[in-house]
Amino acid sequence: MFKNYFFLNRLIVEANKALQHSKITSIFSQEKDKLIIETERNHVNRFIEASVNPGFPYLVIKDAFNRAKKNTIKIFETILPAVIFELRIAVSDRVIKICLDKGDIYFIIRGKYTNLILLDKSESIDFFKNMPKDFSEDSFKEEINHTDFISNFNRLELHLPPDKVNFENLQAKYPFLGKEILNEAKVRPNEKESGNIIPSIRKIIKEVETEKPVVISDWKSSQLILSFTSFHTIQGDKSEIFEDVVSALNYFIGKRYYLEDAFERRKNIQKYLDRELGKLSNKLNNLKALIERGTRSDEYQKLGNLLLINMKEIRTGLKEVEVPDIYSDNQLVKIKLDPSLSARKNVDRYFDKAKDDKIKFEKAKELFKNVEAQFKKLKSIEEKFVSANQIGNYLDIMKELKIKEHIQISKPDDLQTKFKHYIIEGKYNLFVGKDSKNNDMLTTKFAKQNDYWFHARGVSGSHAVLRVENNKEAVPKNILKKAAAISAYHSKAKTSSLAPVSYTFKKYVVKKKGMEPGKVAMLKEDVLLVKPEIPAGCEFVSFD
Repeated sequence: MFKNYFFLNRLIVEANKALQHSKITSIFSQEKDKLIIETERNHVNRFIEASVNPGFPYLVIKDAFNRAKKNTIKIFETILPAVIFELRIAVSDRVIKICLDKGDIYFIIRGKYTNLILLDKSESIDFFKNMPKDFSEDSFKEEINHTDFISNFNRLELHLPPDKVNFENLQAKYPFLGKEILNEAKVRPNEKESGNIIPSIRKIIKEVETEKPVVISDWKSSQLILSFTSFHTIQGDKSEIFEDVVSALNYFIGKRYYLEDAFERRKNIQKYLDRELGKLSNKLNNLKALIERGTRSDEYQKLGNLLLINMKEIRTGLKEVEVPDIYSDNQLVKIKLDPSLSARKNVDRYFDKAKDDKIKFEKAKELFKNVEAQFKKLKSIEEKFVSANQIGNYLDIMKELKIKEHIQISKPDDLQTKFKHYIIEGKYNLFVGKDSKNNDMLTTKFAKQNDYWFHARGVSGSHAVLRVENNKEAVPKNILKKAAAISAYHSKAKTSSLAPVSYTFKKYVVKKKGMEPGKVAMLKEDVLLVKPEIPAGCEFVSFD
């Protein structure tokens, strides 16, 4: 429901009460796909958090936000400071317009095109995230200029010829109704049985405008539903009712991340339990079969004794010997021999087998007890796991099972989460070191031989590596310049108007024995003279 047009419509109505005439003091990002707009009104700070993740887009207003000291990047600086006049929504589309004194910011929810777009008074356009190549700036500007926006609730009038009234035609004519509205109408028996679904849909839209929002959660399935108290299409094991959608959405977002975290831990625990219980079960079955079969120690001892009594009959080279069995009325019995061994060694071999099999049998019984104890303990932990109802329970279980919270990084490409990460023009990945040791890791462990390597010349600073995905495709010079500019930005030359930056392929960068952390030598280099900055078209990604 949080992505539904009418939910967003009510959200902006409520948000205006808190944000109208606020001053925007900063706009920044410190996490991939999330932008933060910091506002101030009457000495009260509020924060708009917008997610442009296509699978989880949202806009929410927070009373507090913990801004990181590092790894934040400023966005839309050209319009700051700015004043928010009000928030509006397109009459028939999921496009929210933040009206400012110096331009407008549009939050659009459209699959892969989901983004925040700044259009200033001169119609200069800027994007939070790079748009796909098939996106047309001119088409967007023309569309926006011909779109009506409202700040009140859209009490939609639905019109269809009587013989055309059905869910399919309604969805075709009013696609922004959303599946949540239509599905709710489908399960309401009174309206459905009357044959006219339009009054039902109008009633549901009215409920979105006026009813209390509710968040329904189901711990075991990690399902979370944001809906309204009057809706029929809600179920779960716990519900929280709110006075307004701003509060409900804040709770929903936090709860969703909480449940995702819980689901990930639960999945890891379940995987561990299934694997280990399976191993122990197989081991118990094998040991049980071995114990039930019993030991052959007495049999081997008897055969050894018979061979000892009849040693004179055993000659080297024989594969078997037939001797009278004194333990069974002297009936003849055949005993297999090792033709390569002497008579004495063949006798000792059976005595050794008797001893070994007895030891093996006793060990099997002891091991069965130990494995059975392990199995029972793990089953008791599994019972606690099944009844767990909060993340704290999972953390205790993970600690008891000695499951690490994070998987140890082993693959070189996984190391990218250790560095600052920029995406240049939506295609090229630039990784920047954070300190001397991190620089060494970037250069010696992460960078590939044909990646480009950058460092501000003559000053201390971060190593930067431009990943080359296709060795057969030349990296354009403008991309190299942008990478060099970012490298200079992360150096002591940051405040210079121009700075020289050395660059070369990683294969020409060497770390000699005894060099201090962060120190390397270049076997060959080229130099670019650039302005230290984060150029346009460069998107910062943070994994921290």
